Amino acid sequence: MEDYLNLIKQKVNSLKWEDESSEDRVEFLKVSANGKKIKNIEEDLFFKNYSIQKRLTINEINNFSILYNAGKIKIYGEENLILNGPAFYSSFHIGAYMTIPILLALKKITFSVVMDDYSFKRKLRYENPNINPETSGIDLNLKVNPDFLNAEDARSIFKMIRNIKENKSLFSYLDGNTTTINDQKHSLKVRFMNNEISTQKGIPYLCHLLKIPLIPIFAYREDDLIKVVIEKPIYPLKDKDVFCEQSLNQCWSMFENVLTKFTEQYEFLNKNIFISNERSAQSNKLEFRKDDYSYKFNSQLYNFYIKDDDHLLFNYASMNSLKINKGLYVLLRKLESKKLNLTKMELLQFIPDKNFVESLIQNQILI
Repeated sequence: MEDYLNLIKQKVNSLKWEDESSEDRVEFLKVSANGKKIKNIEEDLFFKNYSIQKRLTINEINNFSILYNAGKIKIYGEENLILNGPAFYSSFHIGAYMTIPILLALKKITFSVVMDDYSFKRKLRYENPNINPETSGIDLNLKVNPDFLNAEDARSIFKMIRNIKENKSLFSYLDGNTTTINDQKHSLKVRFMNNEISTQKGIPYLCHLLKIPLIPIFAYREDDLIKVVIEKPIYPLKDKDVFCEQSLNQCWSMFENVLTKFTEQYEFLNKNIFISNERSAQSNKLEFRKDDYSYKFNSQLYNFYIKDDDHLLFNYASMNSLKINKGLYVLLRKLESKKLNLTKMELLQFIPDKNFVESLIQNQILI
């Protein structure tokens, strides 16, 4: 295990995220953007830790039995598992999240894994994991693989109903695209990290339809251990819409607490999941500035990367990219690296287009 960790660190140290033309650059910018929305970070160290954490997952499932028998996996709330009936177990892509299905199998829970269409097509990576056979007498109950269901295939609902009647449970991730119908109207807005985000309500919808409880589970790395926390079951309410809204907000609130503490362990930091649905009031704010006001490059909101022959500005808030010409790239890069401030008159000497200069200010590229 120690040798594997050293190999991971060597791999991460070889990444070239500082190089604006490197393949690692965009992931670095996205991870940094999301990290900044959660807490104060030092970008290089944060990305390095994230990259290490992300690479631990496969080793953990391949060596689950060794970790379990060595007491490296601690379970909290095991009494919340339902052994004599079906439930919908759910989690998020944080920490040792891929050990959760193995742990459920170890506890003799029979279940189907509910996946979106993209994951279902790649399900072979989840089948027949290379579990270390040295189980020291512990039966991992993994000789029969779990059933995989495509949540975006309407036929899957009939299989789920049949499974529930046979006392089989379901498992999926709440931060994935888990829905029985691939339609935006099946999303729900929840409060998360002081923002409002869209989440799929497929899991609580299925819990209500199938009349089974939703049980959130979290697995994270702390104190050289994998800590698995099984939360109390959330039972369906009579009103479907109220249940979907309340249960999702409850689960995402739990996740927020875990994410705030173990931010680098969240695998989806390289995605756009934290973009708020709310428009920023700051971007619409008008300010009067004197003619001699000096502008600087807004390094808090923008950063640079190069893809092939294109020069781009990455927006930390929206996580969108803006293509710029090489001349503007050189100018903005110089303003940023030299900490220079220029008035509008001085800017027009380099950019002889008043409207274009105004657009740089309007888009907060220059502040």
